[in-house]
Amino acid sequence: MATKLVTTEAGEGPKVAVVIDAMAVEDSRIMSMAQVLGLALPGADERTVYDGFCREWTPAYYLAKRQIFHVHVFKSGIRGSMFVGVRAMEPLIMASPDVPDHIKEIVDNTKGGSGTKMLKIPLATPEDVVGFGKLVQVKWEFELDRLG
Repeated sequence: MATKLVTTEAGEGPKVAVVIDAMAVEDSRIMSMAQVLGLALPGADERTVYDGFCREWTPAYYLAKRQIFHVHVFKSGIRGSMFVGVRAMEPLIMASPDVPDHIKEIVDNTKGGSGTKMLKIPLATPEDVVGFGKLVQVKWEFELDRLG
């Protein structure tokens, strides 16, 4: 990333558009697709969160106070990241006929400590974003049901 991102005077992160605009063109295309995916979820809102591990601002999408997903640009490529509970959420993902098999394989192979897994789904192509969207839809429906 060529541009250093800083917080605003109010202590909030930069706008998602600023984060995306600071990326290389090939990364910004995939990130823009992920943004459209997040904003298409009824009731979802967009924020940036500071990831202390990666030391960068990253776009994140929430339903109320529950994070649905966030997106990172790692050296190895863009990843859609999602926290998944192993007892409640993981069985729904694995049972979903809509979630692509390669994503179910990632879910199955991801280790989870304390009952939660941190999924990192590669988003190299527009097709990857579409497949990730199927996973996002399952989580969004789960969180919507939790809110009642």
